[in-house]
Amino acid sequence: MYKIIFFDQDDTLCPAKNKADREMVELFEQLLDKYKVVIITWGMLNNIEYQVVSELSDSANLENLILFPTCGAKMFLNEWWDWKEKYAMKLTEEEIEHIENVLNKAIWELQLQPKKTWWEILENRWGTQVTYSALWQKAPLEEKKDWDTDKKKRLQILDYVADELEEFSVWIWGTTSIDIMKKWIDKSYWVIKTIELYGFEKEEILYVWDALFPGWNDYVVVKTGIDTKKVDSPEDTKKIIKELLTFR
Repeated sequence: MYKIIFFDQDDTLCPAKNKADREMVELFEQLLDKYKVVIITWGMLNNIEYQVVSELSDSANLENLILFPTCGAKMFLNEWWDWKEKYAMKLTEEEIEHIENVLNKAIWELQLQPKKTWWEILENRWGTQVTYSALWQKAPLEEKKDWDTDKKKRLQILDYVADELEEFSVWIWGTTSIDIMKKWIDKSYWVIKTIELYGFEKEEILYVWDALFPGWNDYVVVKTGIDTKKVDSPEDTKKIIKELLTFR
């Protein structure tokens, strides 16, 4: 029934910030032989390449692979074993400065400064997305998990910035992050865009994610009406891929 499969990356194809294991890589390559496959993630292209693409063999069918880094604000296709940018929905320098000022103000006014950070907590990702990572994106995972376990801190920030950033899409992600990009550029936008580009019907698309619940940046995909499957780990994803491989 399906012709194209969308995957999140962290905690769906591989553990957060880590490479996909050998079994996942082998299953993923088999899937590329039978389906169009999309990876869409908060990170930049180098994150996708390091965690998944670099692990694929030379015989992998990369013509069937579509990459959407920074939550879909950019699109890359493979041409002659090189990734070529096809779309980029960039913020202006003035917009980036405004977003950073509003976030800094919110953190200060709400007294949500962390006791310790490991590097910069505001990151300009390719000019397409500003990401707030409370401790820094590569801070120790256990520290990150403990910082906002109930998401209340980030929900406070979202409420505080709502009016000043109303012209942007603002989403909670991961354990400590908030992503801000151009309005309407979210993960559902690129599902719809892919439908337009390739002519798929909604019934032919499956979306596999680890965070499909209200308020999360992945949940927007539900409104597109495509089929979705929530997973709790890459092991769950492997089971879904194995099922898909039996159908084609």
